[in-house]
Amino acid sequence: MNTRKSLGRGLLALLALAMTAAACGGDDAASGTKDAATQTTASRAGSSSATSAAADPKADWPDTLRVAAVPSAEEKAQLERYQPIVDVLEEELGIPVEFNFATSYSAVIESMIANKTDVAGFGAFSYVIATGNGAALEPIAISTQEGEEPVYRSYGITQANNTAIDSIEDFAGKTVCFVDPGSTSGYLFPSAGLLEVGINPETGVKGTFAGGHDSSALSVANGTCEAGFAFDTMLTSTLIDQGDLKGIVDTVEDETVNKDQAELKIVWKGPEIPNGPFAMQNSLPASLQSEIKRIFLEDINVKAFVASGRCASADDCKLGDDDAAGYAAVDDATYDGVRKVCEQTKSARCALS
Repeated sequence: MNTRKSLGRGLLALLALAMTAAACGGDDAASGTKDAATQTTASRAGSSSATSAAADPKADWPDTLRVAAVPSAEEKAQLERYQPIVDVLEEELGIPVEFNFATSYSAVIESMIANKTDVAGFGAFSYVIATGNGAALEPIAISTQEGEEPVYRSYGITQANNTAIDSIEDFAGKTVCFVDPGSTSGYLFPSAGLLEVGINPETGVKGTFAGGHDSSALSVANGTCEAGFAFDTMLTSTLIDQGDLKGIVDTVEDETVNKDQAELKIVWKGPEIPNGPFAMQNSLPASLQSEIKRIFLEDINVKAFVASGRCASADDCKLGDDDAAGYAAVDDATYDGVRKVCEQTKSARCALS
């Protein structure tokens, strides 16, 4: 046997085997390289997307933030009180903020239910109606006054010289001005007060809706209504500061203002009510919700406004319907007491009409 030829054939066989193995290995390596390349590409794409989101955290924010508030005063006065809030939101969010004046509480409630408004200033009752009728809302903040609890009360009033009405019991059969079917202090709590003394708020008085707390009070002052309801500071400060009322006599507690010039007298005071909240759609981007809350809690307050020159002094600074000094954190459970009053009164107004 030719040893050299045998060795040559063996080497050729081994070479062929090695080449086959290399070819197979090459396919696996190529596949592995391709998978690695695919993973790298995907990783880069994800990284690019994350980088893009980080570069533009407002990418999913709306083009315009739509804001509204339940009406407590006539349009000009309300716009003046909400404009500073709108201005700060617009400047700090960096997107246009549109404030829409609403002519009724139901307009704001229905707009929030239909997701046509992003942020709204509510009364406690209108917030409860909205959330009870399908509005998916996130409370933002509750208004506060310096050194005071964030609560207010409903007052029952009549003309100062009306000797026929000295208490809420005397409202029976009288022409009574309520504010709005969705008003906490202008309808729900007054209804509870009337029911407590045996007067049906639907049939026991000649009720009418004035549309705003200022209109209710002034309708009583000018004799259009014999009695009526409005929230406390609208009567004791706002209307007097604006020059719309000269004074008011308090026959329940000692809070008389300009007694000698009083046009109205307070004959009933309801229990404390939590101030109404600002609330927003919980479908808004989480980053936007977080920023809106931060702005309300940190930057929308009288001290900050005076320091920045937005207000000449604290006395000139009026925020929102209730002359807020600022805003504090709030949660939905704050309004469970209002829900209980709905249950107690069994008022049809507690459901969206």
